[in-house]
Amino acid sequence: MSKKIILKNGKEIYLRLIEKDDLEGIWSNFNEVVEEKIYLPVYTPVLNQWEKNSWYKDLIQINNFCIVAVDIKLSSPKKIVGQLTIEHTQWEAAKHVGILGIIVQKKYRNLGLGYFLIELGKEIAKERGKKKLILSTFDTNKQGIKLYKKCGFKIVGTYEKQYFINGNYVNEILMENRL
Repeated sequence: MSKKIILKNGKEIYLRLIEKDDLEGIWSNFNEVVEEKIYLPVYTPVLNQWEKNSWYKDLIQINNFCIVAVDIKLSSPKKIVGQLTIEHTQWEAAKHVGILGIIVQKKYRNLGLGYFLIELGKEIAKERGKKKLILSTFDTNKQGIKLYKKCGFKIVGTYEKQYFINGNYVNEILMENRL
């Protein structure tokens, strides 16, 4: 499966399911967002190869999935410019629910990439039997909340002062989309 999309700036990007060779690009993106200190409740980048490989092995073995956004004009690992994961919840009675996570490189934001990733993720999740997707984000992530709403997510709750980041408390917004 590979889907070509055109971003608002005219760049061609390909969306496809993850391959093992994508790991360095995926973790490079993750670590870049960790360094921004505004979108993830994580302080420490993932550098350990065993941890990266374990994540991939678990992803594949338990039928979670990850879509990568590839800029074929770039070389590895920089060619992976975004990713979306949909993972199972830990509860057996919630097998119909998927947890959505998304990361887009800073220079590829606000160009439509997040929208395309989410829409394809919803499609695949539905094909794999998911009835609902959930996600959480910081209340300070106004662009993200706007995007999630555009993709059909609704705010269903808030955890107040859930995280302490950069010297401030941040609320966690809970959202869902019934497929």
